[in-house]
Amino acid sequence: MNEALDAIEQQMGRLRQEMRDAAQVQDFTTLAGLRPHLRSAEAAWDTLLFGAQQPAAPSTAERPLKAARDQVLQTLALIGAPATQKMIRLVHEAFFGTVLEASRISSLRRDEMRSYHSSAPRSAYVCSALTAGAFRAARSVLARSDWPLSQRILVPGSERVNFLAMAANLARAADRGDHHGSRTAIDSLLLRIAQDIPGLHSSQPVTPARIQAAAEDELQSLLGAAQSARATEAEAASQLDLAHQLFGVSTAPQSR
Repeated sequence: MNEALDAIEQQMGRLRQEMRDAAQVQDFTTLAGLRPHLRSAEAAWDTLLFGAQQPAAPSTAERPLKAARDQVLQTLALIGAPATQKMIRLVHEAFFGTVLEASRISSLRRDEMRSYHSSAPRSAYVCSALTAGAFRAARSVLARSDWPLSQRILVPGSERVNFLAMAANLARAADRGDHHGSRTAIDSLLLRIAQDIPGLHSSQPVTPARIQAAAEDELQSLLGAAQSARATEAEAASQLDLAHQLFGVSTAPQSR
C-alpha cells in the first residue's frame, strides 16, 4: 500500500506544480482542466489510506473560518457555473454547514479587483460574469477567474444552462456525500431546485440521482446552441485586456 500511496502523492505533487505553473502565466483554461484531476487523485489517496472508513468531518465549531473569498471560490467550484450571490449563500450554507453573510460578499468583487491591481497574482479570483456584447459586469452574478472566458459570459439562454449545470453538479455532490453540511438542508435545497426541472414531478421519490439525470437530459438539448454563442462572444471578449475580461468593461483601465 505504501508504494501505491507514494505514487499517488507524486501524481498530486506533479499536478499541483503544473497548476502553479499555469497560474503563474495566467493560463486559466489549463488550470481549470487540471483541477478535476487533482481532486480525483486526492479522493484516490483518501480511499487507499482510509478505505471505506473516511475520517469524520469536523463539526462546524471546529472548522476554521475561511475568508469570504475562499468560501465563495469553494462554493462556485461546487456549483460549476456563474451564480447569483443569493444562490452562492444558499449552496454554501447547505453543503458546507456555515452561514456566508450577504455583507461579506457584497463588496467582494470590488475587493478582488483592487487586489488584482495592487497585489501579487493569485491562482483564482472571484470575478464577474460578463454580459454578452457589452461585456459589462453582470449584476450580482459571480464566477471564478480560472474558468474559461466562454463559461463566464452570459448569452441568451445562459441562465437556464447555468441553472441546469448547477443542479446536476449539486445532485452529483450530494449523491457522493461530497459535503460537510446537513443532509436535511441539502435535501431541502435540492427539492427547491427540482421544482424547476421537468420530468421530476411523478409518484417516484425525488432523489439526487433523478435530479442529476433530468438536469443533464435537458442540458444536453440546450448546450450546443449555448456553447456556440458563448464561443463567439468569448472570441470578441478575448481582445479586451485581462482586467476587463475578469471584472467587466465598466472598470476603468489600470496598469498592473
